[in-house]
Parts: sequence; structure tokens; C-alpha cells
Amino acid sequence: MTYRCYGMLDSRGRWRVWRFGPAERDVQVRLEAEAAKAGHVLFSSVQTFSAPRGESGIMRWREVRQQYTGQDALPHLTPLYFDVDADGDLDKAMLWTRMLVEFFVEQLGLPQQAVRVWFSGSKGAHILVDAAMLGIEPSAILTTDMKAVVLELVRQLAAESAAGLSVDSAVYSLPRMLRLPGQINPRSGLYKVELSHRELFQLAADQITDLARAPRGYLLTADDLSDEPVPKAAAWWSAALGRAREPREFRIKTAKVAGLKVRPDGYLADKLIDASTPPCITGILGSAVNPGDRNRCELQIACWAKAAKLPEDKALLLLADWTKRNRPELSPQNAETKASSIVASVYANATYGFSCMAARVAAHKAGVVPRCDSCQVVRPHSLRQLSSLRVRHDAHWNPPSRIPLENARGLIAQIVDSRIAACSADRAGDSAAWSRQDPLRPERTGRPRNEGGLCGADARTGHADRRRPPGPRCQDALLATGARC
Repeated sequence: MTYRCYGMLDSRGRWRVWRFGPAERDVQVRLEAEAAKAGHVLFSSVQTFSAPRGESGIMRWREVRQQYTGQDALPHLTPLYFDVDADGDLDKAMLWTRMLVEFFVEQLGLPQQAVRVWFSGSKGAHILVDAAMLGIEPSAILTTDMKAVVLELVRQLAAESAAGLSVDSAVYSLPRMLRLPGQINPRSGLYKVELSHRELFQLAADQITDLARAPRGYLLTADDLSDEPVPKAAAWWSAALGRAREPREFRIKTAKVAGLKVRPDGYLADKLIDASTPPCITGILGSAVNPGDRNRCELQIACWAKAAKLPEDKALLLLADWTKRNRPELSPQNAETKASSIVASVYANATYGFSCMAARVAAHKAGVVPRCDSCQVVRPHSLRQLSSLRVRHDAHWNPPSRIPLENARGLIAQIVDSRIAACSADRAGDSAAWSRQDPLRPERTGRPRNEGGLCGADARTGHADRRRPPGPRCQDALLATGARC
């Protein structure tokens, strides 16, 4: 049995307690009736979750949230989903929606029933691509991976089309709540309605809004779809997923060699010298953040509080105050509930810690440019640059093994000896070339020519002659070893 998260939004735009229950039709019908009776709008998570440990029936999401986050999280499954929004321009949003649908249906060969489209009831569209048709497997980090896949696809399609393309990248969180079909948007007075592919490609924006003035049922069904993935679509998903996971896996493997800790979001955890507030966190605490970046900032505040060894109650007071100021749509009680959930998750998960890079990214999203050069809070380590590594690497790359110091000294000595040998072997030709630089210069008498000794050395005494410059290979060896002739 799989589970979903359900939530209701009241007439004042405030969330009621999120529930967690079986992903079954009769549960949804019962909650829809309850929401209609109370005048609320019903939402559900786009993800379905494996059954929680030791629990059954309908419960509160906060009671089981810990089981789906962190290192030992239970897996979840979700269709590949898009929230297309063009800043209120519905015509452009529909144009972008058609581009995405064409890619999956025409280029990847998916049936229309596998690519479903809903007008959101506001200013955009929701697209859900069947997970089985793409060969998507449950994973504890599936939503995070999906965000990387989506952004790569959007960049590709935008580069191929002069029309451009953009989607809401803030919707790839766990759980992601979407308004259920047939539910009204209180701000626009329009309903979320499903669109057939014919309506999507033939109707204008005003005609689509006319369809949304009343609820309508489901138009497509996935009952006739095969459980077997479409080969071309599955190959695309597998390749895209591999590219999405590649940088994270590289950071994790390299960090393990260095003895560093990697957070669930892939950033390296840094150590703090003291409990002082770093400039990036100071900037976030004093800023007003846009809706799409608030979750990111809340996480960094909680991670810093934990790394600074603040008591959990003090961390909650700090984050609750920030959440109340930056989420005016929430009541003070609901804002404190959200802050409490974040702090509890971070403090209970041993893999969460403060990350300098993650905090700087959040600060830039908040419109703050932190003065990292003056920061004396974070203890530097030699591989801190790994937290921002984004380069491709060899698929057969293996992390280097540690060797004793004496072995390392032996390897260095071998390298130096080989460089000196190469320098000595080339001295005869270098010396002859140097002496021929002046063709009118008479031959020396009483002092034999240096035949292959160290650069600038006298052949009779072996002492260095600093009046003579070293040859090209010797120069390379000297630069590599730092030695002097």
C-alpha cells in the first residue's frame, strides 16, 4: 500500500493540519466531501510514499515525516511533473506547455494518456508524465534528482526554440502539494481542470479559462497503459538521471576519501570555529525572501543553529521569528508549526550540518552578497571546493587510496630522480646549442667542454658555473621540484 499527504487550505489562505493516509480513491472522496462542507480547498502530494514503519490508517504528516527524510529515508515515487508559469501570461504558459507535451509524445513516443495536462486554475499548467512509461523507480532522493532532470530538459528545449521556456523550479520539494482537479482557486475563481491534447493545441487562453469556470471530471485514464516502459522514453530518463546524479556521487566518493561529511542535499558540511553568526546567515536573517526561495533559507538557518550548538528551543525561536516575517500568508501558529518541523528534522538527522557553499547560495537567492573574505567563523579544509564541483568526470574513476608518509616521500624522490636524469641526458645537446649562439666566438682552450653533467657544471671540478644558463629540460625539472642548480 502507498500513502499520500493531504492538506486543506481554508478561506483565509491558511493551511490546516496536513494528513498522511492511503493513496486510495475512497480516502480522497471522503476528504473532498469534508473540504466542501468546511469551504476548504483540498490538496494532495504529487508523490506517493511507501507505508510508514509501525503505522497505519490516517495520521498527521508531522508524525511520520522523519521516516521520509535523511540518510535512512523510506522511498517515494512520483510522475515526472512540471509547473509551467509565465508570470501571468497564460498564452505564453500554454505555448511552453505545448513544447513539453510535444517532446514527450512526438520525440519519445509516449501515448497521450501518459502525458496529462491540467489548467492550474490560475496562470499556468501542470503536466504529469506517467512514471511507469518512463521507467522511473522509487527512491528516497527521487524528487531531488527529478529537479535536475527537469532543469536540464528545459535548458535543452529553450536552446532549440526561439520561444524560450521556463518552469517553476521551486516545486521540487517533499512533499509537493498540488491542488486536486475540480478544486477552485479562491483568488481567480477558476477551477483546476484537465485538458485534452486537442484542447491544449487548439484553444486560446481565454477559451481555456472559460472551460475552468466550472469543475469537470477526468478526461484521460491511465488504466489502459501498460506497466512496461516505452524503450526510447526509458532510455532518455536513464541517461538524464545518470547525468543528474553524477556530480553528487563524485562529491560523495571524494569526500569519503577526505573524511568529510556530505549533507542529504549533496553539499559538504563545514565545521565552525565558534558560535558567531557568519555573514551569509546574518544577511538571510535580515532579508525579505521571495516565495520560491524561502524553504532553502529556512533550512540553512536551522543547519547553522545546529552546527553552532544552539539549543533546539532557541533555534526554534530564531527560525519561527524569520518564518512569521517572510510568510505573511501563514498565521503565527502555522508559521511556528512549520519552523518547528524544520528544526526537528535538522536536529534529528546526523547528516545535516552547516555548509558554507549552501548558505552562500541561499544568501544570493535572498538578494544578499555576503563578505566571505572577512568571515572568521568557518574552519577551512583542503577540499572545500568539492561543495561546488560541477565538472564531468570519468565513469571509471576510483577514489585515490591513502598511503603512508614514507611511501609518499619515496614517490617524490623517484619523480625528482627521473627529472634529473632526463636533464642530464639532454645536457650535451643543450651545451652545444648554447655555445653556437655566437658563431664568431673563438673556441675555449685549456678547459674541456661539459659533456652531459649537471647544468652549468665544470667538467673538471664538478662545481656549478653560474654564468651558464640551464637547458630547457633542466628548467622544467627545476620548476617542478623547486630545487636550484
